[in-house]
Amino acid sequence: MSKQEQNAVKRPKSVTATWKHSGATSSQTSSAGNALNLNQLKKEVSSEMLREGAYQAREPAKVLQSTAEPTEVDCSTVLAHEGVYFSCPLCPASALQSEIDAHLSECLDRHYNEESLSTSCSMIYSLNKDKEKVKACVDLLCRYIDNICKNPDEEKFQKIKQSNIIFQERVAPIRGAVQFLLACGFEDKVLPVGDSEEKFFVMPKEKCSDCEQLKVFKEVLLSSEALKPKLDRCLKVYKPTSHASHFEVPSDFFNKTADEVKREQIARTEEVERNSQLRTQAMREAEKRPNKTYRFTLIRVRFPDGFILQGTFYSREKLRDVFEFVRQSLVSDWQPFVLSEATGQLTDENASLVDLGLVPAAVVNFKWDPSVMRDILAAQGQVQENVFLKPELLQLVQELR
Repeated sequence: MSKQEQNAVKRPKSVTATWKHSGATSSQTSSAGNALNLNQLKKEVSSEMLREGAYQAREPAKVLQSTAEPTEVDCSTVLAHEGVYFSCPLCPASALQSEIDAHLSECLDRHYNEESLSTSCSMIYSLNKDKEKVKACVDLLCRYIDNICKNPDEEKFQKIKQSNIIFQERVAPIRGAVQFLLACGFEDKVLPVGDSEEKFFVMPKEKCSDCEQLKVFKEVLLSSEALKPKLDRCLKVYKPTSHASHFEVPSDFFNKTADEVKREQIARTEEVERNSQLRTQAMREAEKRPNKTYRFTLIRVRFPDGFILQGTFYSREKLRDVFEFVRQSLVSDWQPFVLSEATGQLTDENASLVDLGLVPAAVVNFKWDPSVMRDILAAQGQVQENVFLKPELLQLVQELR
């Protein structure tokens, strides 16, 4: 600061001005330079530097706003927000994997008033994850019906005490079980028991005599199955881009079902047992299995014109499922085509996507089967080799960001 004080001949008047130092002798600067107070000069210099820093902080923002092109967002950002969707088996709506169970429950509640018997059975099998508990509940519900059919005139079989321990353990916790009893004709009543009152499900006497109808209820219960939401392909069409191979799959791709976790635990237990035994190297190599980390995979099909067709698949689905997905999107869905990746053409349609290494995401290239194209050209004299996706899909085209 002292050297700047001695060499300074004038102070910048604006933030765009620069400091100038002259080679003047002490005789030229002694009268003006020594007159400046050192502390005052420091304050002015600091103030000038602060103003200049503020100016520089603001100026780049102005330049970016006026001249910079829009920043391109990686496709993974969009995908991570979307996640994996499933189609509801009862309505046209789709929901995220984390929300599909709640959506299915709401749909079943709405359908209960229209088809109470079949809907309550679907509730039992669809809304409860523990299959062993579901089986125990179904067995007990069938026993209630069998007891009435065998003893239609005995009052004790016409009533189910709601506070009963077995009822509370096997029936009450299962969603849809109470709805099934009500759909069969049981009525929710409060009856006197000694000096107190208890809640019961009571079958009216006139309905107890209709054994054929009760057997129909039982048959419907035993023949019902769980409603399984279907994986939504989330079909998308993108404009030609150089970012087709940029992937960052959503966290839903890593999620595992309870059955998968159970199977994995069993496999680990068996592996521990095998490791405790003496085995040759050949035996150990034969027992190696690929690591099943991903439940889903994202497949992008790139066409010769650059457009990209995208769909979501289970990692254990077959290559033929990808071929079918592509075929349904083509104008000429009858015409044979081939799919290939960097390592070559994909030919084994019975191979799973995980075995083909197409997980958790992959880009495959599309082209018409060359031999068929030659036959068409020979027969017709011309061929439309650059027509691929259906017009209604091209209307949905979007930028891949």
